[in-house]
Amino acid sequence: MRLLTIGSGIRGSQIADYIAKNSVKVNKIKLFKCYAVARDLETLKSLRGIPEQDRFHLAVPQSKADVGGVINSIMERPEIFEGCLIVSSLDEDFSYFLGMEIAEKVRESMEDPIIGLTTLTIGGEIAELRRRIKEFRKKVDILILFQEMSGVEEKIVRSMNLISLVGEIDLKKGKTGEVVVDTSDVFNAMMKPGVAAIGCASIKLPHPLIRRLFMKKDYQIKGVRAQRMVDLLKKAHKNLSIGIDEKSAKSALFVFSGDPEEITMDGVFACISILESLSSEIEVRYGDYPCKTRELSVALLYAGVTKLKL
Repeated sequence: MRLLTIGSGIRGSQIADYIAKNSVKVNKIKLFKCYAVARDLETLKSLRGIPEQDRFHLAVPQSKADVGGVINSIMERPEIFEGCLIVSSLDEDFSYFLGMEIAEKVRESMEDPIIGLTTLTIGGEIAELRRRIKEFRKKVDILILFQEMSGVEEKIVRSMNLISLVGEIDLKKGKTGEVVVDTSDVFNAMMKPGVAAIGCASIKLPHPLIRRLFMKKDYQIKGVRAQRMVDLLKKAHKNLSIGIDEKSAKSALFVFSGDPEEITMDGVFACISILESLSSEIEVRYGDYPCKTRELSVALLYAGVTKLKL
């Protein structure tokens, strides 16, 4: 899933820059093409992952004409995307208003889904925070919320990298997952009324040689790998980007990435059962991205959430 990614304001630009530096690659192509739009010149100068020609300075705050010019400039470039990711902050007025204006202008230029990713600080005026969430949600097809905290940039990158790998095939490796899904499955899972929260978890496994020589008996016991997948899913659930009442979610999506020998259908079905036990009405989608690595990872996304724990 290749996403046009636009950072809005100081915080949005900083996060987009972090995404640019750490974006996952498939077939040597980054899945996130990042831009930054801000009125603070020093912030734009300080970025390291986004090239200078992809940074835009707005001299006039909240100027729709200037925002339209920026989006036109981006859209004129010959690149193919499957959606747009707008990164913003509800805490920063300029980032918040600019993010919504960018969403409006992008909507005029592309028909693909628009994902809003906003950070927010818990505390202060809850009513105003809820109002901003509601207003931003109107401008985008999907709104993913992240609570501001130490290390949130890393959390965002790890989660979004895993989600973006669904349906991708590395032509050099030529491997497909146990569960073959495409980008439309991801968007269908996320495009629900309400907002979304996402969590991720990973575990580093012993070297494959050690597993084959010294852990053979463990792997012969049916259910060992499935249990590991279940444990990771539960860990991701405890590590969600924002506090939610998961029973209010309309859908859930989980994606595993790692050594294909470690990802089993028994594990997938067990994870589905856990999520379906939350609600009889929840729609569960899933996928995996096989890659030779010692790290087994999972991203868990709840969408259509109507009850937040702020």
